[in-house]
Amino acid sequence: MNKIEPTILKGTRDFLPQEMMRRNAVMEIIRKAFEQFGYSPIETPIICPAETILGKYGEEGDRLTYSFKDRGGRLIALPYDLTVPFARFVAANYQDLPMPFKRYQIQRVWRAEKPQKGRLREFYQCDIDIIGSKSLICEAEIAKIIVSVFERLRIPNITIKVNSRRLMNAILQSFGIDQNDSLAVIRIIDKIAKIGKEAVISELRKMGIDNAEKIIATLTPEGTNKSTLEKISKYDIAELKEFLSYCTDLGVPEKNIQIDPTLARGLDYYTGLTFEVISEDADFGSICAGGRYDNLCGLFSDKDFSGVGVAFGFERIMLLLEQLKITGNGKAPSQVIVTIFDENSVKDALQTYSKLIEANIATEIYFEPDKLSKQFKFADKKQIPFVLIQGPEEREKQEITIKRLQNGKQKTIPVNQLVSYLSNYYEAQ
Repeated sequence: MNKIEPTILKGTRDFLPQEMMRRNAVMEIIRKAFEQFGYSPIETPIICPAETILGKYGEEGDRLTYSFKDRGGRLIALPYDLTVPFARFVAANYQDLPMPFKRYQIQRVWRAEKPQKGRLREFYQCDIDIIGSKSLICEAEIAKIIVSVFERLRIPNITIKVNSRRLMNAILQSFGIDQNDSLAVIRIIDKIAKIGKEAVISELRKMGIDNAEKIIATLTPEGTNKSTLEKISKYDIAELKEFLSYCTDLGVPEKNIQIDPTLARGLDYYTGLTFEVISEDADFGSICAGGRYDNLCGLFSDKDFSGVGVAFGFERIMLLLEQLKITGNGKAPSQVIVTIFDENSVKDALQTYSKLIEANIATEIYFEPDKLSKQFKFADKKQIPFVLIQGPEEREKQEITIKRLQNGKQKTIPVNQLVSYLSNYYEAQ
């Protein structure tokens, strides 16, 4: 049989143990932040009826959604994001949920796009949503969580760009843009960060919009939130002002928020405030984004629930942490390894291993007698901090030697003190 090349698809990745430890450590920081604010975890299926996914994001979203027929001839799709599956989840389970419902969800999503820096075909999103309330306190709480997450990750210089889809629609209509054309115009304006203002103006002109330059000039933010709001004060800006007031009350630093009327968020389902988080230190796109959706649940149920949420782009966060050199190593799964000195040591080694496991100390055992130097190298490669050694002399005296690989120091103690010794060490951490 011909050998199969061990390749993977472009835009997907393998992760070695060390990288997974770093990823798990970062994910745990994000998870703890979500739970501190009272968000509950859920999970939704990976394979979905295509009608659940398609038609919710606009033309580009549908184009980038993986869809296929299964063996039963059913049209299946993979999640493009976690918001639409969440709306379906709420429609199916709302009677069992406390409303308003606050959820977090950390799962993979898939997009059939050309892989590039910060853009993959398979990646994790870390979502939070509040559903069942139209209060702008929800949006302010999300801004508070965004700041909290990035503070915990030690990512500085983040800006939460905020806009109102309702405000944007009103501005476009004041320039004579028909309501039926507004989504197409918004999708083009959404490209400003990627292709620049001049290219966006050119695309709008190709649509027959002669006053494209005036539209972009009106939407362009000023130096401060106050001056931006004054510039567009002839429109209804009450939503943005109320949001900023709640953010102040919640202690969200003003320096972290920028009102940006050009912020479009090209997905079709947004209806109210939209968010996009950028970092001055990132040379790629946003690291967190989302907004208010009023009508999404109504696609799946006669009951309708307004929701708001954001997705933290986990892969981009990891990339940014790497660029900032603050990724950390993560914690090794095992903190202790029991060596096997020789064949006569096997029984005692197994008993020691069992006692440590039963004492809830993360431990593993080297599976066969071998040179201690080889066993040390194995422990070092796995970044296990403690190595236990019990040779003939230690066995005869009912003792065991504990070696710290980090500094080479070692200590010999009675076997019956081992569990308490290691337990006290971990309690002190």
